Amino acid sequence: MFTLDQIKRELSKARTGADFPVLARNLKKLGVTYYETMMEDGRSIYHGRNTYELLAGPNYEPIKVSDEVNLDQLELDILNHQQGKSDYFEISRQSADNGIGKWAVCLETMTCTYITKTGNKVWVENIPTVSSGVPFFTVEQIKAAHDKVRSGADFPAYIQEIKGMGVTHYETYVADGHTDYHGINDHTAKVPAKYIALTIADSPNYEDFKAELMAHQQGKTDFLTFIKMCATFGIEKWEISMDRMTCTYFDKAGNEILVEQIPH
Repeated sequence: MFTLDQIKRELSKARTGADFPVLARNLKKLGVTYYETMMEDGRSIYHGRNTYELLAGPNYEPIKVSDEVNLDQLELDILNHQQGKSDYFEISRQSADNGIGKWAVCLETMTCTYITKTGNKVWVENIPTVSSGVPFFTVEQIKAAHDKVRSGADFPAYIQEIKGMGVTHYETYVADGHTDYHGINDHTAKVPAKYIALTIADSPNYEDFKAELMAHQQGKTDFLTFIKMCATFGIEKWEISMDRMTCTYFDKAGNEILVEQIPH
């Protein structure tokens, strides 16, 4: 029977509502037949065969569920979520604001039912068999967006542009600049090496790296200068998460050196 680690692994792949059809299918493969998620704090109860149950969460600090149902706004928020425009935490808050106490997902009928905190069903939605509304980005599109980046000051706008293309997360490797961009349904666009390989220092220099990173973010250095600085101070790669809007820097040993919030 399915485990909490298996559930968490599948949930970690779902960045936005565009990923939900694949998530539903994968949970069904694990043996989940039905589950409920509470808007108040994100806790869920997963059901399987022979009355098997598994409790997960809470996933965030408690939020207030509105007494008033706003179905029109809920439908709009869900549509935006399905098109990849909001993450799990945002749609949870929006659902609560719209008077939804919980989601009830039936994987046998592939439906999602929205229920008020008093137990009334206000909307039953069929889960599509495939994701829609988010394009499959290409290497050419990514390169065109990146060509606009002259310094670190341009980075937030770049992130917003590729997020709109459907990029959910990516990793850039300092040694030669190759980058793997990921989207829904395991779609990946690999941008090849951009320059002659650099040597990454074995030991990271956190303080100097942080100072040079700040200078880059202020527009004082270009991208190639920033790359060389990363190599000198022991940064092997960085990973960008679109749902959390974070940039995480790693050393050669795979240790997290710095996690930064990306400005909106």
